[in-house]
Amino acid sequence: MSPLSDELKSLLKKGGADLVGIGDITGIEEKEAISKEFHHYTRAVAIGMKLHKFKQPEKMNGELDEHSLMLAYMKENEDITVKLGGLLQEATKFLRKRKYRCMAIPPIAVAEERKFISALYNLFSHKMAVTMSGLGWVGKNGMVINGEYGPNLIWATILTDAKLTPSLPQLESMCGECKLCVISCPVGAVLGINWSRARGKLEVIDLEKCSSFMSENSDKYGRPVCGICFMACPMGAKKTRKG
Repeated sequence: MSPLSDELKSLLKKGGADLVGIGDITGIEEKEAISKEFHHYTRAVAIGMKLHKFKQPEKMNGELDEHSLMLAYMKENEDITVKLGGLLQEATKFLRKRKYRCMAIPPIAVAEERKFISALYNLFSHKMAVTMSGLGWVGKNGMVINGEYGPNLIWATILTDAKLTPSLPQLESMCGECKLCVISCPVGAVLGINWSRARGKLEVIDLEKCSSFMSENSDKYGRPVCGICFMACPMGAKKTRKG
């Protein structure tokens, strides 16, 4: 690994990142990942910070306290999103000081309020950065799954032309025969398809059903949200954020 790669990873991990990976994005098909306007970027740096492993609560007085659980889930998402924003600033400052071009793509939660950043998700996704850097795969629930932490991570990405040493990409799903997220989805939006790099952008969930159900939760939580398939995933159950 190059000294530059080591320095950048060290900077990010000292700042609180739990996972940092570097993917080679040269040669990625335009239709799958990134438009020609961004082809001068050759590396994607995936930065992940872990969440608590939220589980479906036990029944209390015959009912599930899903409201409290969802509020806690949303609050931790917001806190980690802020921390990742600080890491992106530090990393881009580090790269630009060394005369490299770079573009920071914040966690998707930020995209809801910034039209320019929102548009980037149609051109390059965190899923692409994570899979190309070998840090995970796309689960049957459509979320990034890491072998150690499961889906319990929030991701940010930096695109750059810096001469960073990439890792081998993840080419196949490791979900196997597990169908817990399929079974748990209340609207049947999880299709039960195992992702692979060869399949490109094949959708593993019914986006219309998923979006419609999340929108129904807006009145209760102030924004479209769900998380049921996230909580059902058994991967990373023993890994939680300390402190």
